[in-house]
Amino acid sequence: MPLIRNVDGNWKIEGGEHDRERIENWNPAYREALPRYLSALDPAFIRANQRSQFEFLLSLFRIRGWEDAGWDPYETTLRAIPAMYRAHDYIVERGEIEAARHLGLWVYGHIVEASEPYELLANLVDVANGGRFKFDRFPPHPNGRSKSPGEKIQQLSEMAGAAGMPGVASPLQEIWNREFRNAIFHADYSFYGNELRTVRPLKTYTLDEHMTILNRALAYHEALSHLYKIHIASYQEPEIIPVHPDFSQNPEERAVVIVREGYGATGMKDAWTGEQIAAGYITFRIGRFTPDEIRILDSDHTLALLPRRPDS
Repeated sequence: MPLIRNVDGNWKIEGGEHDRERIENWNPAYREALPRYLSALDPAFIRANQRSQFEFLLSLFRIRGWEDAGWDPYETTLRAIPAMYRAHDYIVERGEIEAARHLGLWVYGHIVEASEPYELLANLVDVANGGRFKFDRFPPHPNGRSKSPGEKIQQLSEMAGAAGMPGVASPLQEIWNREFRNAIFHADYSFYGNELRTVRPLKTYTLDEHMTILNRALAYHEALSHLYKIHIASYQEPEIIPVHPDFSQNPEERAVVIVREGYGATGMKDAWTGEQIAAGYITFRIGRFTPDEIRILDSDHTLALLPRRPDS
């Protein structure tokens, strides 16, 4: 992806001759929104990392219990969206234009409904504001009903404003359309020529209008996933970092960032020596690891560099 961050923190699309034709073929709404959304979301990552590298990494890892590498919905989303758009392009090549338009709507629904991106952003914003990683930023209502995307976006907007970076919520505010989302998930829409028509409420979207909604949502997903990936990949070697002051009462406590070759940061563990562990110092390990990686880490407490996974 030909994306570059300027020294002023703003992002731009800057491709060479090889990329120019591909960029020109992007939908204009996607091409306009992508660098703007990157510039809006980036401060949440940068300021959280500056405030507490330890809590920043916990926010990126998103560990909520005894979860191994197979319990990560966001990683599944990161694979699913590109896969759906490859399927979309294949369908278009076959001339199944309406089928491709249905698929585009369903991808929009996946993007705005996916829980993990909201959790990730909310944790980053709060860590940037001096808070700590939390397991559940958007608990259900007392009656058990889950919070809607609109409610999450409102809460995130308030958090971002309190942290002094209100622009972080602007991409979500821009892509969220409650009526559009409801029409998709309740199948209350139809295509007529180039128009998308919804029946609850009665509304007609031109092809340009509904493609703008879809492409801005895709730009938001791409912006967030790009920032997530580059921060994960920025760790190429294990690194010792301070823990959060509230994590341990021992002032000597440090954490080691566990790195997987070809991927980046995938976890953290204590930095105690074998002698310190024998003396009773408490160990910890946090991350998402395959069973083979767990066996490797268990066999050598000092190890923090994992081999490249065959499927990476």
